[in-house]
Amino acid sequence: MFVRRLVSWVTGWGGPLGTASGQQLGLPLAPIIDQTKLTPPDAALQISAVFACVEILAQTISTLPLYVYRDKGGVRVPDKMSRLWLLLHESPNRWMTPSEFLSAMVVNRMLRGNAYALIERDSAGEPIALVPLSPDQMEVSVVEGGEVYVYYQDGDITALAPENVIHWKGLGNGFLGLSKLDFMRATTNEAIRAQDNANSLYGKGSKPTGVLQTDSKLSAEQVTALMTRFQTSMTSSGGGLIIADRGLKYSQMSLSPADAQLLETRRFTIEEICRWFGVPGVLVGTTGQTTWGSGIEQIVSGFHKFTIGPLCKQLEQVLERRLKNYEPITIEFKMDGLLRTDPASRAAFYSTMSQNGAMTRNEIRRLENLPPVEGGDELTAQSNLVPLRKLGQVQPASSPINGEPVRQ
Repeated sequence: MFVRRLVSWVTGWGGPLGTASGQQLGLPLAPIIDQTKLTPPDAALQISAVFACVEILAQTISTLPLYVYRDKGGVRVPDKMSRLWLLLHESPNRWMTPSEFLSAMVVNRMLRGNAYALIERDSAGEPIALVPLSPDQMEVSVVEGGEVYVYYQDGDITALAPENVIHWKGLGNGFLGLSKLDFMRATTNEAIRAQDNANSLYGKGSKPTGVLQTDSKLSAEQVTALMTRFQTSMTSSGGGLIIADRGLKYSQMSLSPADAQLLETRRFTIEEICRWFGVPGVLVGTTGQTTWGSGIEQIVSGFHKFTIGPLCKQLEQVLERRLKNYEPITIEFKMDGLLRTDPASRAAFYSTMSQNGAMTRNEIRRLENLPPVEGGDELTAQSNLVPLRKLGQVQPASSPINGEPVRQ
């Protein structure tokens, strides 16, 4: 109850970007368009562009391998025997796979600007399960001095210790992320109204509203007969010729789809929604020219660099902050997992790494789930791909033209 009373006081000190003590709000206090309705997640996901953007973000991030590394003598090695590895790479809880857990976190983060997960610990304080929590049931409050309290509402209000909550925040004041759906309500309202307009138009056979005009006075019987005759023609499934005799003229009252620019409006709305989520429109099925380069390769590269990469880095830092427990470990997404679906780029990467002495052949074969080969553990360089320890000892090759040695 104390937290609830602070709402009006906090909003007077900067609103969602304020740093005053009390309950933190991620809602816009001054909508740019009056009388726009709040769009809950279940309604927003019925907009195809919103669903497609959230789905591609969730699927891309949730299928990246999430590794736990331990520092051993200055070398990072995968810590496959740790409990954190089991939680993040095998089973975060009893009913979810790692992909499902990360997908739920991404959906909440993208729609509500905040994703939460409860850390269940054993008697020794070690994490044993990660359970996603609904951001719509969470409250974040700050008391003087910066101490944060998290409240979970599920019938009763439960206070959660901040160290037992993973809180992945979006853009905001540092305590709470801004609710993306609430800030993009003008865009979602426009998309919903365009969809409603299209359904209404096509639901009546694309026949616009109109009026029959005449200079003559019609009796009640004539009006009834005329309306029956006209409505029969308008509602005929196969269309037909409408005859308006005795000086009657038909005038259209509502705009046609072309006049209303319905298709153009819906296309622009899709682009606007993609802009909110940082997803190139071409990746969710829009048409039109791209502005990120000459082809899909540049578009995908920009998407990974400017959207997927920063989101993954934020989540890595959040997980480390709550799960590390002062151990020399690192939690990291293997971004080269994105190369698995691009054989050409993967082959070029391996070629560069092997020819410059950064990886051995057997290290590359291990990544491709292939058995090691004899002599494949030597690092090689570009000079005829000889072992690094033999550089300078290899005899220069002879020219195939005049027998002169080839200088290297």
